[in-house]
Amino acid sequence: MDYSFLILVISIFASRFIQLNAFRLLAEEDKAKVFSKNIMQLSQASLIFTVVLILAFYLLIGNHADNATTITSSFFIVLIVQRIIVYLLVRKRMIAAAVPIPYQAKYFLSWLITTIGVALFIVLFMWQLNNGIK
Repeated sequence: MDYSFLILVISIFASRFIQLNAFRLLAEEDKAKVFSKNIMQLSQASLIFTVVLILAFYLLIGNHADNATTITSSFFIVLIVQRIIVYLLVRKRMIAAAVPIPYQAKYFLSWLITTIGVALFIVLFMWQLNNGIK
């Protein structure tokens, strides 16, 4: 079993669970702030970009295993930079929309769990690849 992929999926579901629970605790007027067009579009684009990045990583590693270290390093850096930029932009938009601080904290926790999950996915995938584990 591919443990790296399992960790990735678990981190994404845990992240979404945290966000949904935080959303349910918001007052009705605050829910509209979270669903503002700017915040939702950025969050959705980030998730899509992350999924595309992971698929590209799988394809490149599968076809160019001899360059695994370079590919892994590049993807890891791009992923971390992308995750940080998106978090800062979403946080800025949440502050501008006056989204309550407790929700922002849960959003950060959710973001952190997904970021760690994706980073672990890349690290464990490479470890499994280098050690012949499937």
